[in-house]
Amino acid sequence: MDVKKMELRKLRNFSDNINDTFQFIKQEFKPLLGCYVAICGIFIVLSSVISGIYQRDSMAGFMRIFKGLNYQQRSLGETFNLNYFLILFLGILSYVIMHIVVAVYFKLYTQKGKISPTIEEVWKVTLRFIVPIFFYSIVYGVITFISFFFCIVPFFYFVVVFAPFTLIYVVEEKSFTDGFSRCFSLIRDNYWESLGIYIISYLIYSISAGIIGFIVSILAGGISYFATKDLAAVAGIFSGTLNIFTHIFYIIFVVSVALNYYNLVERLDGSGLLERLDSLGSKQEDAIEEQY
Repeated sequence: MDVKKMELRKLRNFSDNINDTFQFIKQEFKPLLGCYVAICGIFIVLSSVISGIYQRDSMAGFMRIFKGLNYQQRSLGETFNLNYFLILFLGILSYVIMHIVVAVYFKLYTQKGKISPTIEEVWKVTLRFIVPIFFYSIVYGVITFISFFFCIVPFFYFVVVFAPFTLIYVVEEKSFTDGFSRCFSLIRDNYWESLGIYIISYLIYSISAGIIGFIVSILAGGISYFATKDLAAVAGIFSGTLNIFTHIFYIIFVVSVALNYYNLVERLDGSGLLERLDSLGSKQEDAIEEQY
């Protein structure tokens, strides 16, 4: 039995977005998660492993102080070392690629018929956008970061405005300047509802990742402790495992942002309604021709 594909370009209120987020993930669970893990997995694991090593080294110093052993305080150069900047780079890259993969999946989802996008198809399109969107994300990130120091209100405003920027560049293939202005056009008169959607979906993601990730991390850390008796190693494994689950469950938030993007596009352009009217007209013409 064929499952009817979800209509993306349609108006959604707050509850519709949350319900459709879980419905879409449930409907496309295997192909979507397959693309997500296969493409983003290497970056997630690398980021988690290096983060775990960094946390282990930090924990080792703390344990020396706790045991009353001599420990020389880390200098700034030792704190902000190569591992620190590698964690920062891989962290940004991981989240950029996660957003791109989901955006590409949605783009192909609307283009294909009843067949879901494959890993190869998603990867091929994703490659085109990694470099430009990585640099775009730095620009958007700097603007949002600077706004935080002026007032908390501009910070939250820019967070909501720029949330769907990856989808704008991937789905609509806009230039940087056109995409920038498109962010503000879409959010006009829809700020508060979008803010509510993003807050709730982020809370759902955080709670889900926190509970399950914490439980698994405790188990992994416990096994490590009984195997090594090294608390520094336990801290590294705990941090790395929790980081993996945090990245995986992030898909809930990204899908919610994507569905709200299509809602905003429909409110502004009405493209989904026009497509349904064209489809209805073609079906009526086919029915008339069949009568003759």
